[in-house]
Amino acid sequence: MNEKVLIGVIGRTYGVKGYFTIKSFSDFPERFTSMNEIKLLMGTTEEVFDVEDAYIRNKKIFMKIKGVDSREDALRFNGKRIFINRNERMKLEKGQYYISDLLDLDVFDAKNERIGIVKDIINNGATDILVIKDGKRENLVPMVRRFIDTIDIENRKVVISPIEGMINAH
Repeated sequence: MNEKVLIGVIGRTYGVKGYFTIKSFSDFPERFTSMNEIKLLMGTTEEVFDVEDAYIRNKKIFMKIKGVDSREDALRFNGKRIFINRNERMKLEKGQYYISDLLDLDVFDAKNERIGIVKDIINNGATDILVIKDGKRENLVPMVRRFIDTIDIENRKVVISPIEGMINAH
């Protein structure tokens, strides 16, 4: 089974020729300009639509689907979610990870003692922060080389070197 990944949501219509805006959840908004088709969740079913045109202007994504030629036609797509198959994600550079790949990884310290599992990633602007949960407690660990020793997606494991007081400090 090929897992689906949400990459955006269709927003307002734009103009009178059937264009709409897209709110991207991808770090690669340019991906939308090279898509030949989009997969949308229409109610409870997935439908595929051919892309006629897509461009980015002023950091906003605009798209037109073939056969959708008026503002009224485009209105029915408002709020629809855009998906791709997991294997269609953009390739990342070494040391970069998709948040969805990090969630639920087991976290260990350098002595191989289990600390918990990754439950969330917080982006505070400066760096991402792992939210590690163990039972009722949450620990926050910045994703910097100083604290992260290994991220092994294949074996679903993260090894960290926390400083004193970082883990279970509260």
